[in-house]
Amino acid sequence: MRFIRMLSAIFLTLAALTAVGAGQAGAQPISEVPISIAQIGESCANIGNGDVCIRIGDRYDGNHADITVWYDKHAGAPVTIRLRYAGGGNGYDEGAFTISAGEVRGYIWRHVYLWDNCYYGQIMTGPPPNYTPIVTGGHVCI
Repeated sequence: MRFIRMLSAIFLTLAALTAVGAGQAGAQPISEVPISIAQIGESCANIGNGDVCIRIGDRYDGNHADITVWYDKHAGAPVTIRLRYAGGGNGYDEGAFTISAGEVRGYIWRHVYLWDNCYYGQIMTGPPPNYTPIVTGGHVCI
């Protein structure tokens, strides 16, 4: 029960925050869309100054699901990053944004076809246009 309350608090917090950017279709800031509690899996990994997380919702409409990736930055100087998921294809956010300690930013990709594969939440750091290196966070295997 404590886990469910914590998970609900995280999703409410995520829904209240806004991610900045414009560009690629398909990714939506998590503040703009409802997030279902039903899921295939969720995982976070600490990358030093925060956690990079991925969540794959339940399958629907055949073999499709929603994929959510977020970065919960705990410490350190502000950094400009991009978010993406990798595995069975890649999904990118709407563009680079700056995140500071104490903030949570994320994106959701709707109606993603799922392959039997592992999916990874990632942040892309470094200078544009490539924002490399890529730092891998949590993963969910199907």
